[in-house]
Amino acid sequence: MSLNVERKSFSRWLTWGALLLALGLGAGLRFYRLDVQSLWSDEGNTARLVERSLRLIIEGAAGDIHPPGYYLLLAGWRALTGDSELALRSFSALCGVLTVAAAAALGRRAGGRAVAVGAAFFVAAHPLAVYYGQEARMYALLALAGALTLLAALAFFPDRSKPVGAKSALTLAACIILGLYTQYIYALFLLGVELAFGLAWLMERPWNWRKAGWWIAAHLLSALAFLPWLRPALKVASWSPPDLNSGPAWREMIHTLLAGVTLPADAGRLALVSAGLLLALLAVRRPPLRFATLAAFFTALLPLTLIAALGIYRPAYLKFLTLSVAPLGVLLALPLRGPQGDEGGPRGLMRPSQRVALVLWLAFAPVWGVSLRNLYTNPAYARADYRGIAARIVAEGGAEATVLLSAPNQWEVFTYYFHGPHVLPAPYHPTEEAATAWVEGVLAPAPPRLFVLYWGDVESDPHHRIERLLAQRAYKARDTWIGDVRLAEYGLGPLDEVPRTRLDARVGEWALLEGVSLPVTVCAPGDIVPVTLFWRALAAPPERVKVFIHLMAADGTLAAQNDAEPGQGFLPTVDWTVGEALVDRYGVWLPPTLPPGTYTLQAGMYRFSGERLPVASDGDVVVLGALTVQP
Repeated sequence: MSLNVERKSFSRWLTWGALLLALGLGAGLRFYRLDVQSLWSDEGNTARLVERSLRLIIEGAAGDIHPPGYYLLLAGWRALTGDSELALRSFSALCGVLTVAAAAALGRRAGGRAVAVGAAFFVAAHPLAVYYGQEARMYALLALAGALTLLAALAFFPDRSKPVGAKSALTLAACIILGLYTQYIYALFLLGVELAFGLAWLMERPWNWRKAGWWIAAHLLSALAFLPWLRPALKVASWSPPDLNSGPAWREMIHTLLAGVTLPADAGRLALVSAGLLLALLAVRRPPLRFATLAAFFTALLPLTLIAALGIYRPAYLKFLTLSVAPLGVLLALPLRGPQGDEGGPRGLMRPSQRVALVLWLAFAPVWGVSLRNLYTNPAYARADYRGIAARIVAEGGAEATVLLSAPNQWEVFTYYFHGPHVLPAPYHPTEEAATAWVEGVLAPAPPRLFVLYWGDVESDPHHRIERLLAQRAYKARDTWIGDVRLAEYGLGPLDEVPRTRLDARVGEWALLEGVSLPVTVCAPGDIVPVTLFWRALAAPPERVKVFIHLMAADGTLAAQNDAEPGQGFLPTVDWTVGEALVDRYGVWLPPTLPPGTYTLQAGMYRFSGERLPVASDGDVVVLGALTVQP
């Protein structure tokens, strides 16, 4: 008798130790390197929105595609902690840790202490949950709201015979209100809860009408609380994003639900899918509690099933699967439950099915390890570095630099880091006339150079009207991808329409470089030298080629260069018309460390394979002129 008591006491202490370890792991993974990466565009929107008053936050959310709940809570958190990246993201990290605790509570109710420990570790280390636990957006709060909803719903199916009353209904209503005001996709999760309740209630004998009444009361109360926000919600429901693609929906969502978004799509897929399916089969084979098992099953799988079935999948919706992580953890941990609840098998020994489950769980460890390592250290999965972009612009153009933003919703995140007065968002979906007027207004003050952040321009300017105009009226010197943001730098200068120097150099069999304009021949390190080439097609160009402009030092070494297709990509040679004259502008950026001296500018063309086209006059380059670099 005393031996059994001691064994149970040791088991309880061991469980509590394991749960504390899971909470510590969850906190460590979420707070580790939390502020290393810059805020990205959506996080910038969050940062600037929560600066406002409560009234303006609500008004701003009404014009957005998200409800205001997360923003209002974060505004209160910001008032306590500040507006740094660490402070703003720490709210999501805290929500993630609380979700680990909620998953443990769900697992305890579903199958005992072993299931609680398994579910807690699953959520603590899940790469998707960790990823969005490090982002100043609402998805970690969304996952917490889902887990709390399941906990509140479990109160309607108590372990012991005790009546369900107003307290249970009010708690459930509060969780539903939190979920609905956090993200609209929560409605799909709630549908899974409703389906599980309906089936579990129907399986009870006799039917408990008191329970059903309080369940309905909780939903009526939450619907009444959401009624003031119904109009903005319906407006969002009618919005159709431009990149819906249900083709890869199942494959990408299942991979994300098992491995997160920081792992190549084919890495570890077979091992994870196999382990997940076998664990799910073991869980369904012997369900311990009807409602808990049904709720975990439906809320884990119904959201992704409906997204795929309704044809509303897009890659940006993978973040919604954070809702499913906690119930999936409970579902896959159910095989860890022993035949006698918390005790396991006879004398506490593990049953064969438990050993199989532990082996299957080990399949997740190496794959998740790679996924988490990619999250922390792999640049391919880094968020857009607006902090670094702003620092580079300040270093090269100063705090007064003129910066153009191709998408209007970049303004919030960029101005979080860059506080200069000349940050100009481009018009959304501009017409030719609107784009021309806007570009002319930008260039009218004649800034020494322009920095342009191209992001989301396929959606904001699908015809690239602004970039085409800048290619004609400015001199692009550099084009650098920084994450998913393309930073371009333009110099300005006279826009010659006829060459200042005649060349008449034949390049290849079909191109004639008629002349060049070099309005600036004396410059300093850090400058952008404007160069205009004047081409004419002598015959139909058979292929696309690139133009190179090289600045050569006296000893023959390359000092600076600009390689691009003609017209900055908007005048590809295959579109040239025989006899047509083309004006082609380039900027040559001089490195700040460039030594003073006299340099030679050369130009030519080369195929995509790297092979240069011959120049009839001499070799494979055309000498454009000399450039003097002063200290």
